[in-house]
Amino acid sequence: MSTSAFFPRPIEDTLAVLAQQPWRGVELMPQAPSECLPAYGRRLLELGAGRFDFCGIHFPQILAPFLYNPDRSAFEFGQQLSRDLAQLAGVIGARAIVVHGPWAKMGEGAHLEATLANMRLMCDVGLEHGVTIALENTPSSPAGGSVEAMVRFAELVGRDNFGFTFDVTHTYEMGQDLWRYLEGLPSIAHIHASDFDLATQRRHTAPGDGDVPWPRLIAALAARGFTGNFVLELLASSLGDDAADTLRRSAALLDPLFDAAYAQVAS
Repeated sequence: MSTSAFFPRPIEDTLAVLAQQPWRGVELMPQAPSECLPAYGRRLLELGAGRFDFCGIHFPQILAPFLYNPDRSAFEFGQQLSRDLAQLAGVIGARAIVVHGPWAKMGEGAHLEATLANMRLMCDVGLEHGVTIALENTPSSPAGGSVEAMVRFAELVGRDNFGFTFDVTHTYEMGQDLWRYLEGLPSIAHIHASDFDLATQRRHTAPGDGDVPWPRLIAALAARGFTGNFVLELLASSLGDDAADTLRRSAALLDPLFDAAYAQVAS
């Protein structure tokens, strides 16, 4: 589960809710520079007390402009931020750092060069910790707008530990085919799972509260041998009045599908 849905609750309260549901995987969405530091990772491990697998980090959206900014001072901060996040991943045992490609107005020239330098630094520091920097498909960036664009951007970064995040809701938002990503991405390190209601266009809803064909999607993951992070990324409004119950119901829906799909592949 991504911590992003719980903002602005303190992390202690978020972990208390997550402890009441069966999935152990947690994606951290830092909300301030201080939460990107390795020292914060050590605090997180203390709070988690062995109850969670802090499997991923989402590059903090509130700080995203610094990932793409070539201004000298901003770039220096972007470099430090990239280094810190990769080291934080090593401390908490995260296997992926989710990144968005640059916005259209920052997708060329000096902005693109700054972006590539920051992502390469994240890759280089993360490599010794077994961390993949995983570009997400997203409507906010041309680099994440299609399988082909994502692969081209990965080639620009030019690092073996630069991979991909597949976001289910974003695919629907862009009016695209789920199976194109599931069949076309050369690797998937991380998945943002949520439902999408076609009639109302409600996005990032809990699994079962929309039109995503979960049995087929999970069967496709099993068929391609997916072993990466599978994380629920919901909106705060999708959690309802009882967030833990919403997450328990999501797990109850999806766990049998995973068991059946992977058992069939193994047989």
